[in-house]
Amino acid sequence: MMRFLFLLALLPAAVLSTAVDSESLSFCESPTVVSQSYIGEDKDVKVENIRCANDLTARSDVDKRGGSVNICGARCTTKCFQPAGGGPNPFDCKVIANLLDKNRKNDNIFTIPAGNSVIKMQYRSCTTYFANKAGIDEQYCLSDWGSLTESIAFDCQAQQNAHGGECVANDNRWLSLIFYICRAA
Repeated sequence: MMRFLFLLALLPAAVLSTAVDSESLSFCESPTVVSQSYIGEDKDVKVENIRCANDLTARSDVDKRGGSVNICGARCTTKCFQPAGGGPNPFDCKVIANLLDKNRKNDNIFTIPAGNSVIKMQYRSCTTYFANKAGIDEQYCLSDWGSLTESIAFDCQAQQNAHGGECVANDNRWLSLIFYICRAA
């Protein structure tokens, strides 16, 4: 069932006039919501496909092989956003993480195209993003995204002088391959 949600989120649709948190998406110029849906048991987790006006791919990172690459299990380095500002309620992020983990049994892998696409999930105070900054379509695991969302939410709080954070891939073949932000909306 979750496979459809990410596939639906990636399908082009009429542009919605929805505000996008531009501070969180500072790497994305003129972010525009191209599709939106609500998922979860109570349909209270918002999923958006966001298109950026700029190409997120660093020119030196463009992979000319075509196709896609599976990056499930890819390692990343977490950096908390400072200074302290509260961050998201980690239990709101846990709702997203649990939803991703629960639905991975249906199809754990989703694909995000290279170029200018960002997937956003939001529940109450928690917002998490997945941005493909590689020059090739990426396949990623829902369970990995869920684990990172929960980890960042609990590890990047006011006690750590933070207000959310990001996780950027360690793989040298792609610069900033995986980018997460989990912060207050």
